[in-house]
Amino acid sequence: MFIRDTDHNGPLTWMGGFPVYVSTVIAGVHGVALILSALAMAAGSEMLLQTLGFSSMAVGQQGFVWQLFTYAFIHTPPYWMFLIELYLLVVFGREVESHLGRAAFIQLYASLVLAPTVVLTALGWAGWNTVTSGSSALHFGVFVAFALIYPTAEVFFSIQARWVALALLAINSLQCLALSSYDALAVLAVDCVTACLFVGWRLGRFDRPSAPLKRPPVSSTRRQEKRTPVDDNPLDAVDPILEKISRHGMGSLTARERERLESARSRLLAQDRD
Repeated sequence: MFIRDTDHNGPLTWMGGFPVYVSTVIAGVHGVALILSALAMAAGSEMLLQTLGFSSMAVGQQGFVWQLFTYAFIHTPPYWMFLIELYLLVVFGREVESHLGRAAFIQLYASLVLAPTVVLTALGWAGWNTVTSGSSALHFGVFVAFALIYPTAEVFFSIQARWVALALLAINSLQCLALSSYDALAVLAVDCVTACLFVGWRLGRFDRPSAPLKRPPVSSTRRQEKRTPVDDNPLDAVDPILEKISRHGMGSLTARERERLESARSRLLAQDRD
């Protein structure tokens, strides 16, 4: 039974106490696609897989437009890498979906699927014929989106997400260069840029600020009033912060959130003394 969520950032449903998000459903689709890809290879149907994988020549000259998105669901060995992809999608995709909302996450995922093949198709018209398949760069783009939203969240042995993302990007790029796999490097670069642009746009980081001279002056009294919590119960003001700490640790808090937490603590201590 589906649970309606007015903010569209909760799970689609629950299965045995496990929340099912859009990212969870997509992971299940990829799992089925992996099984079908393995069966097709075992049956000697490599031609079918090539028809579904992306080729800039096939799209540009033969009109195989479905390859713009079907390539992401063609999985080839080694399959242990696929487990890492699913981890990135299920765990970090869920957090991105919860933060941006369900519709925005679907838009992000569709952008990560289509952006590389659209760019490679354009490069194919310029004379650079490319082929690609799989979803490793796509799901790394989901993790990059997570690192942009929660840069100080501690993941992978308490290392902050931003440093993990940079390290993985460097390792993947060096591997592509060492193997002369420039097609894969181009897909990786486009997905990373797409994730940065999309998250930056959704969070308003690229909005042009108003000119300082046109903004009305704000007195120190108004600043102090704005910084003072208005909640009668200090715990009500910090419930979202406590939930964030339980998920991502103290390192994920912003300076403003730390200030609110300390203010609530001071008010609770004052109430105990009274």
